[in-house]
Amino acid sequence: MEEINKQLDAILNLADHYLVKSRQDKSHYYDEFLEAATILKSVMTEKEFKFWLAEKMLIKQQAFLPKTFIQYAVETATVRYFAEKHNENFRVEAKINPSNDKDVDVQFTDKSYLYNIEVKCSDFVAKEAVDSQDAFKYETVGRIPERQETKEVISKALNEGMAKKGEQTQPHLDAKNMDNNLKGFLELAHEKFNPTPNENEVNILLVGCDDERDIQKWHYYLFANQGLFTSESYADGTKYNNVDLVILTNQYFKHNEYYSKRVKNSWTLEKSFNLVFSNPSRRLLKEKAIMNFLDIFPHYTWDLCSYSVPGDAPSYVKDSVRISWFVKDNLEKTKGIYLFNEND
Repeated sequence: MEEINKQLDAILNLADHYLVKSRQDKSHYYDEFLEAATILKSVMTEKEFKFWLAEKMLIKQQAFLPKTFIQYAVETATVRYFAEKHNENFRVEAKINPSNDKDVDVQFTDKSYLYNIEVKCSDFVAKEAVDSQDAFKYETVGRIPERQETKEVISKALNEGMAKKGEQTQPHLDAKNMDNNLKGFLELAHEKFNPTPNENEVNILLVGCDDERDIQKWHYYLFANQGLFTSESYADGTKYNNVDLVILTNQYFKHNEYYSKRVKNSWTLEKSFNLVFSNPSRRLLKEKAIMNFLDIFPHYTWDLCSYSVPGDAPSYVKDSVRISWFVKDNLEKTKGIYLFNEND
């Protein structure tokens, strides 16, 4: 698009801007962005489109903020997908809760059903700060009692073992648990959705995640011990029972430092790794509307449910790596489907 190229010409000094870089490198990442921009332009007013370019795609003269850009890129991929595939009564930034001025990112209808979608993506800054350190890192499947006491016992044993070998001890760190991030996303989405539910209106939270191991962790946050979608959730489920479905997608992975990976189809949900889970505490069942969404939206939830991790390990061990194995063993190795890095 000529107008986009002109705006990028004005910020060529921002060499680390993903769009400046990808255009310079003649990357398919930029070509795919232009395809998404064309679709967004068709569903936005001129004012909305200009705002999107400057304030969300950050095509303006200021220091490039990659984490902010990625969050809006995930939103853009979502808007682009539904605008392209399901644009009946399509709206962006729709205000649907009469008690406040907040809006949801996408609204559309399919058949007689209305779907509202709110998009969220963590910046992963705290997690990446821990992950980058040379240290022993401790993480659990779900929340467990006496976590710190257990960590101290293990840390002491490791330190003693290293001392006996004459090796220098390392720091002992808690891996960043992001269940509070998801809790916040759920509660914020809850506030945006219509507080008077009906069977034909489905409220959806879409969360941009990293690689398959990260998606496994977000699944834990929902369903592991004290998970947010369990009966013993550590949080108050009434604060997010307006949320009917949660979509976990690898959109953060597809954008974050895209140039260091072999990613494609970053600007749409069509060929992303998507999983959809229903909130068991949702206020209404909405079975027909939810099943219709599962029929029209590309996801691997059913395939994951029917997949068995090979080997003789206990079921709880297999469940802890189920998503990772499903991606590597079932999708990539067996079916040749690459939704993260492309095959060499």
